[in-house]
Order: sequence, then structure tokens, then C-alpha cells
Amino acid sequence: MAALMLTTASGAAQSASTIDFSEANVKAELLSEMQTVQAGTTVWVFLKQTIREGWHTYWRNPGDSGAPTKLLWDLPPGFEAGEIQWPYPERTPYGPLMNYGYEGEVLFPVQIKIPEGFKGSEVLLKAKGQWLVCADICIPEDADLALTIPIGPPTIDPALVDEIEAVRRKVPQPLGVSTRFRVNAIDDEGVGTVTIEIDMPALVPERIKSISYFPYIEGVIENPAEQVVHVDHKGIQLTLVTGWDFGPQSAFEGIIVVTEDAGEELVNAFSFDPVKAAAGGAGSTKATISEGNTSLLMAMLFALIGGMILNLMPCVFPVLSIKVLSLVRQSSADPGHVRLHGWVYTIGVVLSFLAIAAILILLRTGGAQIGWGFQLQSPIVISLLIYLFFLIGLSLSGYFEVGGALMNVGQSLANKEGLSGSFFTGVLATLVAAPCTAPFMASAIGFALTQPSYVALLVFASLGLGMALPYLALCYSPWLLRRMPRPGDWMVGFKEFLAFPMFATVIWLMWVLGFQVDSGGVTVVLIGLLLITFAVWLLRSNKGSPARRRVVWLMILMLLSAAIYLPLQLAGQTVGVDQTDGAPTIRQAQSRGSYVGPDADIYTAERLAALRKEGPVFINFTAAWCITCQVNEVVALNKASTAKLFSEYKVSYLKGDWTNEDPAITKKLEQYGRSGVPLYLLYGPGTEVQSATILPQVLTEAIVEAHVLKI
Repeated sequence: MAALMLTTASGAAQSASTIDFSEANVKAELLSEMQTVQAGTTVWVFLKQTIREGWHTYWRNPGDSGAPTKLLWDLPPGFEAGEIQWPYPERTPYGPLMNYGYEGEVLFPVQIKIPEGFKGSEVLLKAKGQWLVCADICIPEDADLALTIPIGPPTIDPALVDEIEAVRRKVPQPLGVSTRFRVNAIDDEGVGTVTIEIDMPALVPERIKSISYFPYIEGVIENPAEQVVHVDHKGIQLTLVTGWDFGPQSAFEGIIVVTEDAGEELVNAFSFDPVKAAAGGAGSTKATISEGNTSLLMAMLFALIGGMILNLMPCVFPVLSIKVLSLVRQSSADPGHVRLHGWVYTIGVVLSFLAIAAILILLRTGGAQIGWGFQLQSPIVISLLIYLFFLIGLSLSGYFEVGGALMNVGQSLANKEGLSGSFFTGVLATLVAAPCTAPFMASAIGFALTQPSYVALLVFASLGLGMALPYLALCYSPWLLRRMPRPGDWMVGFKEFLAFPMFATVIWLMWVLGFQVDSGGVTVVLIGLLLITFAVWLLRSNKGSPARRRVVWLMILMLLSAAIYLPLQLAGQTVGVDQTDGAPTIRQAQSRGSYVGPDADIYTAERLAALRKEGPVFINFTAAWCITCQVNEVVALNKASTAKLFSEYKVSYLKGDWTNEDPAITKKLEQYGRSGVPLYLLYGPGTEVQSATILPQVLTEAIVEAHVLKI
């Protein structure tokens, strides 16, 4: 509830220098470690909160209630702000709840990068600070903050040295030793314990006064429960009670705060991410599909089947239509050439799946909370795809051609560029198909992302092979090839007709972009389309003397460069979002049309916990770029009959929108072995920890009704 209060805060913002406790419960200001800075360097700045006595603000994981502090930066062009570095918190009990936060005074370090070419006599840093401050009541507060730092030889501010050094000691450092966790017995109500083991043989048990564990993830432990600590010559063992959101895929990344008596009290904080210990001993074990004993071969088989089904997904139709046209043209040619094109297309698909998977694995290894389909969470990628499909549509409609043809249309079968067209078609098909999730595919991907990298890549390669397999099989079937229509003049009209699926894809991608940026951002991309169209018009008129052609090509390159540069300006033009989780508000989405489905609240872990105490809960994890999700909503969820069903059986409806990157939703998906949407969960009545039923990825009204009637 407190998190929701933060989203509706509209208190009058004012300069930090004018805030005092007669007007607010938190006095906030920005401080700089340096008195002067230089261009091309980085500087640590600090958000300092001075909190009224008896009140507190919150850590990155607020515990059982609350919301973390946020900084929304307004920086000069080229400046970059890092993430907030969180000092270790204190446990703050409130009735039956346990919160994690700060009292008195706290400094949050943030690193600011100053660009190399910055010109000016001083640096002006501005930010909007937002926080929830609580005592017996909770009040959302905010402040407009500003800090000016002169340009000059780097000089440390001596007045802040001790204060800054103290806060740096409170920021957890990586532990750097072996850590693991073991799930103990779980009772019939889903409640159990977890033991975290930390190898620290150098500890002297007699010197340890206290050890506290703070998880990064909400709901994995029962926060108010006693943390049983045992320290011996091997290290530390922490036994914790599992929380309301604990599941088979739960992780226990977090920090420990160790207080020692070494003549004087020493407090150290360490961050760590324990692996799951194998049953019966140390080591690590990885999650398997559906919590079972699925082998790598089974996962690869699921991926192969899921990849084949991907060809039936609407998001792949526009690209496959190009290959159909190509295959029609090739049908009367030498079978060897047809098969060669099939293999080149297959290689393009498989390599593209491997490339996306490798990038995903690297980003996740670096700490990013993203999942499958992450590329369509980027407005820049969406914008470039809009341009690409628009160009393909113009080419298919006969408005222009590049090198005599585009995407293998009109090329001779033995021509090298024709093979390049087949390969590129495979790449493009993968790029637009990857965000789609087919049956079998979700479980395979969820399994892959819990495995070592080489295992994950084998699963993704199987997924790509499955997607390419139907087309490859068609290339090897003389019976089917003989029944393909023969090339002729009719192909010109057919090729022009295929431009319309491309333009339809442009409309769909523009619709997705509208969920990620504001109207100004959409206008930027429309201007880019205008520049591209003008460049194509210049290309068609590229006649005359060599000097004139060079001028025309220079103008074309300038126009295309400007169009590609425009999406880079979308970064600051985000859509109006809910302040809690960054997802577009459900009410905004519903107000766009005559919505008759059940009333939806925005998914947050806190809201889920509250609603589960009231009765059954249905969660719809979706995204604007997920075609399957949108079809399911039209067919099964956004229905008056579904609204009536949910009302009759008192089913609360939560919607987790993953259109933009959202680490909280990513974590929830991973808990159920998924790395993409759609995911539909139905919690039965009561507060059992792990009672959600996973619905099929393709829904009908009958399927939803059948599952609701079972609870």
C-alpha cells in the first residue's frame, strides 16, 4: 500500500536548501566529493537524507512494506549517472512486519560521468528525489535537488572526507568466497527453511557479535522471523524461514552485515549470490523444467518443437512471406540450388538465435534482470525495425531496389547476393520471432537460462533449428516443390501484395513504441520515416553526370544518418509510468478503447501479497510486443464474461506489463522457470507460499473458466 501511495504523490517540490522539518520529514541535498572537477572524469556525488527523529526511509528491498528511494536525473547532454549504491540498512520492526531502512542520517553514493568534450566553467547536476518516509503513518515526499561543481584541477573537499569515508564503509563489498544455499523440508502449507552457507574459515567465532542477512529480492524469506546464525571454523551458516514468494526457482542474492568485537566494534557488509547446493552435499545444482528431472536432451527436444511452432506465430508471417516468394521463384530450378538456399537460411536462423542468446547470457551474468525478448524492450531497436520493415515494404511494392533486388527477390539462384538474401532473411525472421513464445519453448528457455553457458547455447541452437526446419524440409521435398506455382508475370503483383504485411508490421511496431515512449518519441520516428522516404526518392532520381550523382549520394547518406540518429534521442522520452515498477499504468491502457474485461491492478510483489489474503488472484504477465499475449487478451481475458467470472468467484486480477524492462517481473518469471511472456498464474484462496497454477500459453474463455472453477 505504501508503494502505491508513492505513485500518487504530487507534493509540492522545492529546493533542498529550503526544506526543514517544519515542512517535511526528510531534509535532502546533493553533495560532491570534489570541490572542482575536470571534463572526461567521473565524480562521486551523494544524496544526503537527514530524517526526522522517529521516522525512517527504505533500502532497495524495503521488507514487508514501503518503497525505496529514487533519483530521477536531469543531466546535461553526454553526462551519465550510475545506479544508487545502497549502504547496508537496519531492521525496523513495526507490529508483525519487518522493514529494512534508515534512520537519522544516510548518504547514497552515485557516480556521475562527465563527457570528454564538455565545455563550460561549471557542472550543473539536477535530480528529482522521491522517497517514502514512515513512522506511524507513511508519507511520500519529493524534492528538486541541484548541485553546482566548478571546472578546474580535481580537488577533494576536505570538509567531507570523513563523512564520505564512513558511508563508503557501509556500502557492501563483494564477498569473494564460496557461498551456497540449501532448501530444507517444506511443510504442507509451503513453509520451510533455507540454510545459507558461507565459507569463511578465517573468522574467529568468539569475536562475532551478530550477523544479519538482507535479501535483494522481496518475499523469499519471512522478514520478521528469527535468523538462526551458527559460526564455526568452516564459516557461517544462516537458517532462514521461507517467505510468501518463495518458489523452486527462488534466488537468495543479498548482503550480510557482520559485527565483530576486536577491541572495538567493527561492522562490515558483504554482497553475495549463493548457488543452490546439491542434495546431500556441497556444490551447485541448476533448475530443471517443471521442477522435474528433465535432461538436456529433453530440453533440446522441447526447444526444437517450440521452434517449429514459432512459424505459426503472427509475428513471423511477414518475414516468412518473403521466403515463400523466393521459394516460388526457385521451384523450377535445380534442386541442389534450392537446398543450398534452405541451408543458408537455416544457418542465418541458428546463428542469430545463438547471437541473441549469447548477448542475453552476458548481460545476465553482468547483473541485468532481463529475459528472452529483451531486444524489443529497447525503443531504439523497435525504431530501427520500423525503418527496416518500411524499407522492405517500399522495395516489395516496386518503389526502389538495391542491387537489383532486396532480400533474395529477383536474384539468380547461383548469385552470391541471393545466398546473402537467404541468410539475411533468417536473421530478420529470428529478430522478430524471438520475442514470441510458443508452447514447449518457454520451459526450454527457462531451463537453458539456469544452466552453464554451453548448455544454454545448445538449447538455443535447437530452438533455431526447429524454427528453420519446416522451410528446410520443404526445400528437400520434390513433391511439394513440383506443386508450387510456376514463375511468371503474376509474381510481380504477388511481390507488391507482400508489401502490405510489411507495412502492417510497421503499424504494429509503432503501436509497441507508443507504450515505451511518449508522443514526442513517436513523432521522432515518424520524422525518421519521412527522411528515409525522401532519401529513397533521391535514389530513384539518381541520374545525370557523375558529379551530380555524388552529390545525390551524399544527400542520401546524410538523410539516412539523420534518421538513424533520431531514435537515439528517445532515451529521455519515456511514457508516463507508474512510479513503483516502471510499467505503463493499467488504467491508461484500458482507457484506450472500450474495455469490458475485469478491472486490473498493476502487479507488484506487495500488491500480490495483500490480495492473496483476500482470496484468489489471477496474474497476467504480458507485453505490448508479444503478439500471443495480445491475442489471448482479446480472445479470453478482455471479455465481459471473464469480468463476470472473476467477480462471481472474487478473483483479483493483476497485470504485469513487461513492455519495458522490469527486473521485478523478470525475477517472478524466473521463479516459474520462464524467461519470457506470456505467463498466466492463478493463486487459489489462502496465503500458501507456493500454490500458483500455471495456465497454458494459448488461452480461451473456456480454459480460464475451467481453471477458476477448480480453485
